[in-house]
Amino acid sequence: MISVVGLSHKSAPIEVREQFALPAERIPALLTELVARPEVGEALLVSTCNRVELVAAARSGAALDAVARASRDALSALAPGAPPSALYALTGGGAVKHLFGVACSLDSLVLGEPQILGQVKEAYEVARRAGTVGAVLHRTLSRALHTAKLVRSRTAIGSGQVSVPSVAAELARRIFGDLAGSSVLLVGSGDMAETVARLLQSSGARLIVIGRTKEKVDALARTVGGEGRAWDTLGATLGDVDIVITSTSAPGHVIELDHVKQAQKKRRGKSQFLIDLAVPRDVSPKVQGRDGVFLYNIDDLSQVVADSLKTRGREALLAQEIIDAEVQSFDRWADAEQATPLIVALRERIRAALAAELGRSLKGRLRHLGAAERDALETMLDASVNRLLHVPSTRLRESATLADLETPGLAELTAALEHLFALTEDEAEASLPPPSAAGPSGPPRGESAELASAPDVAKLGAR
Repeated sequence: MISVVGLSHKSAPIEVREQFALPAERIPALLTELVARPEVGEALLVSTCNRVELVAAARSGAALDAVARASRDALSALAPGAPPSALYALTGGGAVKHLFGVACSLDSLVLGEPQILGQVKEAYEVARRAGTVGAVLHRTLSRALHTAKLVRSRTAIGSGQVSVPSVAAELARRIFGDLAGSSVLLVGSGDMAETVARLLQSSGARLIVIGRTKEKVDALARTVGGEGRAWDTLGATLGDVDIVITSTSAPGHVIELDHVKQAQKKRRGKSQFLIDLAVPRDVSPKVQGRDGVFLYNIDDLSQVVADSLKTRGREALLAQEIIDAEVQSFDRWADAEQATPLIVALRERIRAALAAELGRSLKGRLRHLGAAERDALETMLDASVNRLLHVPSTRLRESATLADLETPGLAELTAALEHLFALTEDEAEASLPPPSAAGPSGPPRGESAELASAPDVAKLGAR
């Protein structure tokens, strides 16, 4: 199972969340350092404008609470000044349910927005390239993404064009009504800026795009019929526009109070609205409260979101039912997987014992057999192990998922099998039976004589 440690728009305001924002290029190092700890086996980071969450799986034998503490330490190091209560921690089934809800956009600022699914996929890919994803997170993320697709196909929670960029565009329309003749500055040329620009393209507003990468700025400006400008013109351009929408990935403010003061002089009393979609924030909060300047950050969009999504409540309930069913199914799989190490150890123990006896026979009474017959014996040995352990393996997995007082539990069966078959490392070698008296003078004695006789092997090779 997994742990989830982090914070979101529901648990912390933007001034706290932005302290935990991590540049994309630093994420692999954070994950690598985390899985270097003895208790953490796998990790990935979901980092968006509304949440920063470490999803981690334990190393064999480690407790999930220890994994959660390690994740909390790793995140706390990013923001030493943040209050300890800013971070929440979930483990086991609660963590799985939360992660599924995040992937399905039930925990988003904008209920049902589609961007989070792509962001979760990207988090998985970053961790995979960093080498910090293993079997547990691969299975968990695959099931979370599968659940998100079910929710999209079976409910109308994602209907319409409701997302953080669309809410920003809607807010701009509420402020100015008809945007025809208004001027809008987009600061940043990434995916969010492009989405906002496309939504405003048909409004009749004049669009100006400013970003650090000239090629991307020019391409976006051409796409939406706007004007691209160089980054060093930002201060001067502020005085030319009615609405500013920012969405850069800068580590600090790109619009300071002095920029806005200069713009106000140029605008001669005309009101200006700034919508800051970035985390960390692009616009200094000192701007807030100046006459004629109205600043909205991503947390301020919540009321607009609430007004836009009243009709999605019923769909959210349907989505939650789907999530609950998928989490329950995943929990059953995870419980059954607890039996896997025992099954593997038991299989290896029996396979090794049979292989040892076969090896002695092939050096003795059966040494005359050719390659084909020897291969046939190896195949027979593997098939015998599979047949022998099929029912025990099935019942061990069932014992991990059943809460039946009349049925032995997995812990009880594990202890019994480890004792009976000496499955621990220290006992395994010492408990091997003594070699059978196999050799040219006669066949193996006892039960091992029944493993294979020369006539039977000859017939096996002839089939």
